[in-house]
Amino acid sequence: MNDSRPESVTAGPLDATASKNSLGTVTLRCSTWRIGSATWVGLVIAAVLPCISPFLPLIGPPADPGAHITHASGLTAQFAVDSRALNHFAANVQRGLILKWARAIALLLLVLFWERKPLASIGLRKVSWRDMVVVVGVYLLIIGASHVLDLVVPKHLPSDVQLATMLFPFPLRLGMVLTAAVTEEIDSRGYLIERLQTITGSAAVAAILAYFIFLLEHMASWDMAHALRITLWIAPLILLYLWRRNLPSCMSLHFIVDATAFLAA
Repeated sequence: MNDSRPESVTAGPLDATASKNSLGTVTLRCSTWRIGSATWVGLVIAAVLPCISPFLPLIGPPADPGAHITHASGLTAQFAVDSRALNHFAANVQRGLILKWARAIALLLLVLFWERKPLASIGLRKVSWRDMVVVVGVYLLIIGASHVLDLVVPKHLPSDVQLATMLFPFPLRLGMVLTAAVTEEIDSRGYLIERLQTITGSAAVAAILAYFIFLLEHMASWDMAHALRITLWIAPLILLYLWRRNLPSCMSLHFIVDATAFLAA
């Protein structure tokens, strides 16, 4: 009887080949996704370090953030401030901002000199007027959705950590907003989505993975409720990046959304 099985087959990203040996059995030779060591290091910088940095000494939130609600009635609260503890928390945040910039710069250098790819490979390209029109439109949608969410989800008092950050000096809060807008977009949108799409072959899978990595990062720094609320606004950023593939437009949207919420506190 003739054996009609093909001598070789291709199985998507595994690129599997089959060949018959003298005993009539089939031997498979599979080569899995090949990822360069530079990209592995980049994924560690973009995905692993942000999740563990809040637990590092001198970086993460201290046990005492320096601000505590002492009495609450509805949405009105009285609070006490320990200036020494609050200053210690602010110093931790400042060191954390430096670490975020160091990670972002390291990623840019890695892309250019180790992966030997242009910065456009992570979405850093010129912004067009169409990009900015889209940014304004998405911002208005986010603000509208935020007001609707406030009507549906009961408001609650901030946690001690949130309260402490609201008491930071304005320049430090501005630095936090600017740092998040630039460095988190480089890490979580530009690099992660592009490289995960290369690995998985799917923009949707890459976006979902990037979303959950970002959620884990914020869960490590904030409480679960606050992390989930923050990441609700990350979905539009992810969709914006997948649509425009323009990182500066995502940075612009990230900045104005955070500034609206955080700098006005």
